[in-house]
Amino acid sequence: MLSCDLPEDLVVEILSSLPVKSLMRFKCVCKSWHALMRNHSFITKHHKWATSNNQGCGVVFKYLFRQRHTCVSLLSDDTLEVSSNIDISPFFPEEIDMLVIDGPCNGIFFLYGISSERYYGEEIVLWNPATRESKVLPIIKQRPQYSSPYVTFNFGFGIDPKKNDLKVVRIVDFWQRKPLQFEVYNLSTDSWRVIDGPVNQLYGFDFAKFPSYLNGFYHWKASRFMISFDMSNEVFQETPLPPIIEDPFSTNAIAIINDSVSLIVQYFDVDISWYDVWVMSETGVERTWTKKFKISPHPDFDRMLEFREDGLVLFQYSDGWLVVYDRKTQEVRNIAKYEISDLSHSFAVSYTETLVFLNEGNVIE
Repeated sequence: MLSCDLPEDLVVEILSSLPVKSLMRFKCVCKSWHALMRNHSFITKHHKWATSNNQGCGVVFKYLFRQRHTCVSLLSDDTLEVSSNIDISPFFPEEIDMLVIDGPCNGIFFLYGISSERYYGEEIVLWNPATRESKVLPIIKQRPQYSSPYVTFNFGFGIDPKKNDLKVVRIVDFWQRKPLQFEVYNLSTDSWRVIDGPVNQLYGFDFAKFPSYLNGFYHWKASRFMISFDMSNEVFQETPLPPIIEDPFSTNAIAIINDSVSLIVQYFDVDISWYDVWVMSETGVERTWTKKFKISPHPDFDRMLEFREDGLVLFQYSDGWLVVYDRKTQEVRNIAKYEISDLSHSFAVSYTETLVFLNEGNVIE
């Protein structure tokens, strides 16, 4: 039986429950299928089906190989074994020395490539690991009145839920020579804009160690506050952090855990470390923090990578072993060993595949 013999709604239903890899092949079957897979409603339907049925899931894993070579691999969501290695060189017009990854946002990732050859104007790329499509964002030049020999950047990445538009926020720090500058990129217009924002130079926005976008807001840790950016209204909101005990032997970072904004606090003592996890709740306009659980001291917990939905925590040891830790049983299971040169650059996050075509500006509702 040919597809033309089937009702159109049945064809859509069947296709919307297939993996992206299959759909990328099937789009060549006929013009109507090719058009369907670029249809905004179909892309949304497919992603909702994959999310609700836990299908098309994977893990993006980044680490720094010996000789400071950045490696990116896709891991199986079930076994955490490597399913494929990604060559990132085609993503960037110039060779990069360091890679920052953020996301996912509806299956799309943000890549920030830093090159030692240029002091500013590093490459920014959006990437869909399911379709292997990437999009280089336009470079925003420094305005003459903001020229400075010392410039650093920080970023936020998310979606405007009102307009279904992917956005990148860039925070430009001229190292106290000028106020911070805030810039927003829209995928729909493929352009940057300068917006008004908080001018407090003492915020000191930390680079995100974990995915920090949830329900239309991107979150940074900044000094004793959490700074949240509303992707729809493009305004900032500050929330005091919980009363944690800070000392030279502790670090903390914002993360999204089980669809909740959380604060992960890591403590060190001699050769062991342990973690407290605080979760934020919202009642009207009030935000409060509650300490939910603690990960007991362990001698090898060097780099926490991800809190997984299955209740496991993904770590990487200083000797390169990737392991999962069960909080309930406190058991540790080794996955694979990698040759790493700098543990601080390791990053891992789960995602659900999407059909979004970045160069056509379509996003998921």
